Amino acid sequence: MNLLGTAGAIFLVILNIVVIILGLGLIIIGALIYKESGLVNDDISPVLNAITGGDFTLSDLIKIIAIAIIVIGVFTFLVSAAGIVGTCGKFRPILVTYGVIVFLCGIGEIWVLAEVAKLKNKLNDTIKEELLNVLSYYKGYNLDIISIAWNLIFYLFECCGVNKQSRVDDFQSTAWSRGSDVIPGYCCREATLLTAANLNGTACTTNPTAQNAYVESGCYDFLNDRLTGYSDGVISVATFILVTEVMAIIASLILFWQITVDVDRKRGVERSRRVADISLSQRAYQIGSQSGQGTNTVIV
Repeated sequence: MNLLGTAGAIFLVILNIVVIILGLGLIIIGALIYKESGLVNDDISPVLNAITGGDFTLSDLIKIIAIAIIVIGVFTFLVSAAGIVGTCGKFRPILVTYGVIVFLCGIGEIWVLAEVAKLKNKLNDTIKEELLNVLSYYKGYNLDIISIAWNLIFYLFECCGVNKQSRVDDFQSTAWSRGSDVIPGYCCREATLLTAANLNGTACTTNPTAQNAYVESGCYDFLNDRLTGYSDGVISVATFILVTEVMAIIASLILFWQITVDVDRKRGVERSRRVADISLSQRAYQIGSQSGQGTNTVIV
């Protein structure tokens, strides 16, 4: 293999190692989003599932993003591993298969990213309105499903209401009989899951400030920022992977061409040797025949 082929092989191996690392990272990130982000949670799902964008909910969209990340990561890992095997072993069938699969994966990734962006944009148009609608059923510390879900959202995500409560009083239009309280105890910075319900009537709930409560953090901003962060992160990483895969396809084509040239050259050399061997054998036979004829002539 000449310098171009060797450089292509090294470059392809390095590219695939990078993509394998990115693939593993995507699998881990997707799993964390799906299981540990706190957004996919049975206790807060009544609120998330109430936020719809047609045939899907905010909870569904988060799961779709997480699954898309995992799927892209798995395919990226497997395909890149096959690319390394084909490169190191100089297996042309594997290289061809690798190039085709990478091309198809690239098209699939573009489609997935486009669909995720489409769903996100569609849902963004209704998130705040839907959140305010769901919040209207909030009843403070009652043990109904909606109130429990909202309280956990306030506590887990360190937000309060839908908008920033320092500017808008979202709880005014809810079913909560709040008395002198402005915000629930779950919006207090000092709150825990055990003490939040007992903070009613305190300075935090009756006179909330940025120092003692999350009045500067609306839950809409949190959810929207988190959702945007997930989708933008996926798009950025997937775009980088796509660019890397395009470079890998080019490198694999160069390597395939070089391997083919080397194989053809080797076959040509072997063919020339066989032809030369045959020619030498025939010539030796002719010389032997001529010597035999000359000997016979002398004998006669």
